[in-house]
Amino acid sequence: MNPTNPMIVQSDKSILLEVDHPQHAEARDALAQFAELEKSPEHIHTYRLSPLSLWNAAAGGMTAEQVMNLLTEYSKYAIPMNIAVDIREYMNRYGRIKLIREGDALLLISDDTALMAEIYHHKRTQPYILPVS
Repeated sequence: MNPTNPMIVQSDKSILLEVDHPQHAEARDALAQFAELEKSPEHIHTYRLSPLSLWNAAAGGMTAEQVMNLLTEYSKYAIPMNIAVDIREYMNRYGRIKLIREGDALLLISDDTALMAEIYHHKRTQPYILPVS
C-alpha cells in the first residue's frame, strides 16, 4: 500500500489504473495477466477481475498469491478483503473439473461432490444435463 502507486483496487472487482503514472506500463503488463480491460479513456483505464480472467491466469500457471502480490505491489490502498477471498476461491477452482469424451458424449467429472452439485443445480447448465440411467 503506497499512495504514490498507480492503481486502485475496488471492492466491486474493478481496478483503476492511472495512465500518466510512471509505473503505468509495468502495472498494465501485470494486470494483463489476470484482469480484463473494460474501459480505456484518456487518463484512467478500468480493468475488471472476473472468474474467467482469474481462471485463465491459473491456466497460465499463476497462483492466487502471485496475483495478490502484484495487486499489492501497484495499489495505492489496501486490497479489499472480499477481493482477496474471491481471487483465492476462483483460482483454486482451476483443475477441479474435467471435460472428457466418452463415445458420443461429453462428461464433466470431478472428485468434488459439492462443486458437481453446484453445477448440476445451476440454471444455465440444466439444459445440458441428461438423466442418469
